[in-house]
Amino acid sequence: MNRVAIARCENYEEESVASALTEVLDASAFPDCRGKTILVKPNILSDSRPEAGITTHPAVVEALIRECFRRGAAKVYAGDSPGLHTPSFRGRHCGIAGVCEKTGAIWVDFTQNTRTFQLEGGVKVQLPAVLDEVDFTISAAKFKTHQLMYTTGTVKNMFGLMPGLTKSPTHLRYPSRSAFASFINRLFKAAKVKYALMDAVIGMEGPGPANGTLRYVGYLIGGQNAYLADTAEAVIMGYEPEDIPILQSSGMALKPHYSLLDAEDLVIKDFRKIEIEKPKGLFSSLVLPFLTRSHDRKETKKRPAPQFEEDRCIHCLRCVQICPAKALVHDNVIRIDTDVCIRCYCCAEMCPADAIRVGEH
Repeated sequence: MNRVAIARCENYEEESVASALTEVLDASAFPDCRGKTILVKPNILSDSRPEAGITTHPAVVEALIRECFRRGAAKVYAGDSPGLHTPSFRGRHCGIAGVCEKTGAIWVDFTQNTRTFQLEGGVKVQLPAVLDEVDFTISAAKFKTHQLMYTTGTVKNMFGLMPGLTKSPTHLRYPSRSAFASFINRLFKAAKVKYALMDAVIGMEGPGPANGTLRYVGYLIGGQNAYLADTAEAVIMGYEPEDIPILQSSGMALKPHYSLLDAEDLVIKDFRKIEIEKPKGLFSSLVLPFLTRSHDRKETKKRPAPQFEEDRCIHCLRCVQICPAKALVHDNVIRIDTDVCIRCYCCAEMCPADAIRVGEH
């Protein structure tokens, strides 16, 4: 359960990916696929072309689906839901739709058939009903930084199960990093994930998960335990795993057992990370949140607000549409009410023109 496999994968050529993937799966207790119905959940933050490095590369998704079928899977679904989910969305630009057509996997639109799921703590969310049909889910994530969560990996990838704009209100309900991480962990438990795979051939550093800089990393990472796969990602990026909110709030006591390459030997010394916000003290980090409901919202104001670069803006209004706090208006230019802004950075994630900055880069 605690085995994590990291294999070298130099490029996205079919042979390279297939070879590295087989090595990873065989070394990390890949679950039995015989007769099973499986959901493969890639990261399609936006339907960007593969060379943008924003989505899980289609070559990795294709190799994974083919391997599931080769190992006896009866049916494989594939799907995701970006923040702005149009009725015609099928992941065509990013190549996932083509992968489904080539492999026989069934594309599932998460907005079309949903039901209410109750998470731990009584929280109710809308999730795709396909989760009731599948035996298990495989999270196929992308090696990237994340403005709010510092890293985005195989656990955070399950946020995409929530259809379209139903994701935005969760940022209002859970505005602090720790509260949002706790929500993601509860959501993850409902996702039936039995295996985690990470496309770390080309990663993203700096202001991820959409507007960072591409960085060659050269690996595939896999394991049954998604938290341990994400631990390997954090280590390679140069983070202390306990500084990553999702890992910190998971309560995981296990440490990865690396069956191939060891993440500790693969640390990228000059990787451009998101700066960690350290707790100000025991009282403020552990006690105060239980004494006042307003604490999380006050904490968000300490994070930098997004800054809009007028000369880059293409006036697509995606940022206005995605903003859960309704802090943005378009009046020839995008204007932000920083008192209303909750610093979730959804606007920066959705911006196709890299016109939104957060902090110093």
